[in-house]
Amino acid sequence: MPFGTIVHTLSHALADGVRRAYRRATRRDSRIRIGVDIRPFYEPLTGIGWYLYHLLHEIAKHEDVELFLFGDARLTDIGPQMYADVPPNAHLCTFDFRGRGRISRAERAITAAAYVLWMKLIACDVMFGANYFLPRLMSAVARRRVITIHDLTYKRFPDLLQKETLHNLEAHMPREIAAADAIICVSESTREDLLNFYQVDPRRAITIHSGVAVPTANREPPIANRYILFVSTIEPRKNLGVLLDAFDRLKAGGRYDGALVVVGRVGWKSEAIARRLRRHDIQHLDYLVAEELAAVYRGAEMFVFPSIYEGFGFPLLEAMAHGVPAIAARSSSLPEVAGDAALYFDPGDPRELEQQIERVLGEPDLRRDLIARGRQRAAMFRWDVAAERTLEVLRRAV
Repeated sequence: MPFGTIVHTLSHALADGVRRAYRRATRRDSRIRIGVDIRPFYEPLTGIGWYLYHLLHEIAKHEDVELFLFGDARLTDIGPQMYADVPPNAHLCTFDFRGRGRISRAERAITAAAYVLWMKLIACDVMFGANYFLPRLMSAVARRRVITIHDLTYKRFPDLLQKETLHNLEAHMPREIAAADAIICVSESTREDLLNFYQVDPRRAITIHSGVAVPTANREPPIANRYILFVSTIEPRKNLGVLLDAFDRLKAGGRYDGALVVVGRVGWKSEAIARRLRRHDIQHLDYLVAEELAAVYRGAEMFVFPSIYEGFGFPLLEAMAHGVPAIAARSSSLPEVAGDAALYFDPGDPRELEQQIERVLGEPDLRRDLIARGRQRAAMFRWDVAAERTLEVLRRAV
């Protein structure tokens, strides 16, 4: 049993706690300790993962901040795997049991209890849950907590979520919302939904728009020369079927000779949509790393985002940042994010989408205007600003 690793780690945490208490008593240390749930880093990064990634790297630039990163209690030969690098000055907290073979059920229970004790000894001033709610072990020791809510699909459109995800959120969110000292919402649309569905003091719900990052496009997957682009996980609320219907109408009428490129993994309840992607003029690409995705954005003739409901809508902002004319559904947060820099359509009307696509194809002045407006709009969404505002919320919670 790996008692040596546990005892060594806890003894160091205890000694550090004593030193910190002395420094604070003598006013030599005013740094804030922030505990962060990094579970979104245990899978290839999408919206929430990138949100946390950029916030962490910006917050870590502050010398008066100490970041302690909590995920799985133990790292073993079978995982978990990290898909993101963490700031070099952040403290990654996990018991490293690699090379020890299989961990027994008793050892898992002991390390879970030891992990809670470790977190208590670290004594973070505030815990930050960037993915709706804090995991059970972090929640058990949180003195103060701040959470981020990205959307309320589970309330607005419960039939568009997997039952497991729906049950998980319905089970955790009432308690988490009640316990949170502050709740960050990634859009005013999400904040309004939160206040409509829960009894929350409006002063505890703060809207902080996310930023947008534009990586260097140094890797380009093989794609068509001319194409309309869609980027997102393929699942019911993304409403890809409406775009496919509009694309079919354009092709049938001989009004577009390019392709449709769909970037994103096939999610739940999307088998029928996936079958519609198997044709010569539609190219489906799975998950792409940031540099590959940047190349795909930059080569697109236009970007279409037909989602029924979005809490923020990163792909829409990313497309505009890359200088791609954007068309989006007139729904949820999308008009808030894109403003007058995109064209809009009723998410249930493929004919209106078809008309907007034709406008971008056939009106060069409109296309140039959308590109210019899009870049200007995207420049307003900055990760350093989002991090500063998030840090202000975390400080106030203490």
